[in-house]
Amino acid sequence: MGSISLKPLARDTLTTQAADTIRRYILLEELEPGYQLPSERELSGILSVSRNIVREALSILMAEGLIIKKPGRGIFVADFDRSKLSLVAEGSLNYENNDLKTLSEARNAIEIGSANLMVERITPEQIAELRRINQTLADNLRNGRNANKEDVAFHTVLFQATKNQIIIDLLPLLEEMFRLLVISNPKVMAHNPERIIFEHQSIIEGLEQRDVEAVRKALTTHLYPAAYAEQEKEVTFT
Repeated sequence: MGSISLKPLARDTLTTQAADTIRRYILLEELEPGYQLPSERELSGILSVSRNIVREALSILMAEGLIIKKPGRGIFVADFDRSKLSLVAEGSLNYENNDLKTLSEARNAIEIGSANLMVERITPEQIAELRRINQTLADNLRNGRNANKEDVAFHTVLFQATKNQIIIDLLPLLEEMFRLLVISNPKVMAHNPERIIFEHQSIIEGLEQRDVEAVRKALTTHLYPAAYAEQEKEVTFT
């Protein structure tokens, strides 16, 4: 039986994946010449890679004529021949999608299964940090900015709140899951669902009330939104 390795990927692999993701984002979103892309710092947070990796990926795209950098102004989509790259957007680049599914299952099981530890051990300072992160996330979404970095930070605090070192040591699993999510679906670089704000708020409220069942329900709704919606639909119509 195969297993997932959480060992760091080679630098050239990360650079290639980052370049492919930005390229597919430009093509899938049909961004016009002159469209300003997120900054290097923002792309680093969105893609969960270092800024050096982002710079290398952008250099690849600049060499292809896909983007241009304007000193002091930012990164912009260039006027390029889309027909030469259409197959990249239409094709399904498989970056270990099975790994993404398996990582998501493991992350969800750990997070929901740790609800009791979070409730028992989270500190007032950590709850305040969750509120701060969620406010920043909300500000980003409502101003059309990506919020992946804040989403990762929010769930990192939840892992840390368990005070269980084995669970905390699994944080790379969380980061890798978010990274693969963006790679598999570049559109999330621009389109984070606003429901995240309210679902995070429900998790915070359950933690403040020290209500294990409320936290578990809020986490389940957040991590399995489609399944939970169907469940609620069935209850509504019976």
